[in-house]
Amino acid sequence: MLRFSGLKYFHPVLSLFSIPCRYRLYNFSVKFLLGFICALGFCALPAGAEGGIEGAAREVSERIAEKPDGVPELFDKSVFRHISLEKLTEVLSGVYKANGGVSRTVLVSSAAGSGHFFFDTERGFRVPVALSLDPDSGKINGIFFSPAYSKDLSLKDVREKLAALPGKTGLLVRRLGEKPENLEAYNEDAYFAVGSAFKLYVLGALLREGISWEKIFRLKAEDKSLPTGRLRGWPDGSPLTAHTLAVMMISESDNTASDALISALGRRTIEADLAALGHSDPARLKPFLKTSEMFRLKSGTGAALKYLNLPVEEKYGFLSSLAKMPLSAEKFTKSPFGVAKIEWFASPSDLCRLMTYFADKKDVKALEILAVNPGLDIPREKFYYAGYKGGSEPGVLSMTWLLKNTKREWFCVSASWNDEKENLEEAKFFVLLQPAIYALGE
Repeated sequence: MLRFSGLKYFHPVLSLFSIPCRYRLYNFSVKFLLGFICALGFCALPAGAEGGIEGAAREVSERIAEKPDGVPELFDKSVFRHISLEKLTEVLSGVYKANGGVSRTVLVSSAAGSGHFFFDTERGFRVPVALSLDPDSGKINGIFFSPAYSKDLSLKDVREKLAALPGKTGLLVRRLGEKPENLEAYNEDAYFAVGSAFKLYVLGALLREGISWEKIFRLKAEDKSLPTGRLRGWPDGSPLTAHTLAVMMISESDNTASDALISALGRRTIEADLAALGHSDPARLKPFLKTSEMFRLKSGTGAALKYLNLPVEEKYGFLSSLAKMPLSAEKFTKSPFGVAKIEWFASPSDLCRLMTYFADKKDVKALEILAVNPGLDIPREKFYYAGYKGGSEPGVLSMTWLLKNTKREWFCVSASWNDEKENLEEAKFFVLLQPAIYALGE
């Protein structure tokens, strides 16, 4: 099932093993899931561990083994209302199998009853881990493992490994400011299908058109799309501010929110703004598709072929007639289809110019919206700000960040991966982009 969103935080009460693949970005293998885990999006951890949060981290690191023992004693009983002891033990064992035993535990930051750590492993991986303690029992009541990554990769290493992936890849790591500089680049001016990253252009058009964040729109039935997103289940006529729609569109990649904003702005208006927002070839985004239209076009080859063979101006009318076609998650293609022809297209350079627009515009609300979901683990001791939007569908992955370091320097990181023949192994992409973020912070 198509999903346009980027990496998201797991909800605190979602079981790691029950997240439906069809409506999420990551169709991880069990092995990678175990290495990425959110046992209950902050499942409880140390039971009675001495030494506070740092002691709890050491206790957890010692249980990352082929056959973890003493697990029940570490965790508050509330954890086991959400995940069984067997599954939790399997999680810890899975981290070990994927990355090796922990050789060093590094405290990144801590607050009352919680902390962020790095678990460095004997195989050269670094696993970001967050823990929290129950104030009464002193045991772990929350744990989150972010994706492991090779801690010694340089930006050059990331570029080379990204270039070696099958299909087509591109990368741009750019320092912004008065004297912009490309720190690493590969296929940075090539065009890629970028999935939900197109929603950044909708956000940009809101700024360009001077739409008030308090402006209220009524949710229309014709704007309801398929997941991701919750708005499709809201009552018709629900009043929503531009700010609410934008937050849901960017942070949760809500497809209905994006379609509602496209309808409110007008696709022709967004198209007219593309050049000012840094897109080098706006014609590639005409017509500017809604997500519901993408779903319909990719739910049957007949509609797709007819659409592709029409002159550009006739495509607008065809899309209007397509609205009569029922939306069906079951009919949507599960494999790469039309990746090079029916999508939203932008280069890493285009997306970094768009992020530069947001940085230069200095709109506080827009920057806050971009920062709600930072995508991957961000070293907050290195970066003062992190804005993000990603996108995916079968054969498509894209991730773009706007970052400001503690020296107040702005950076953009944008990477895309397309394959018209095979579904992508998302894990390979994420474990390269995570060290890129860390390497940029050094």
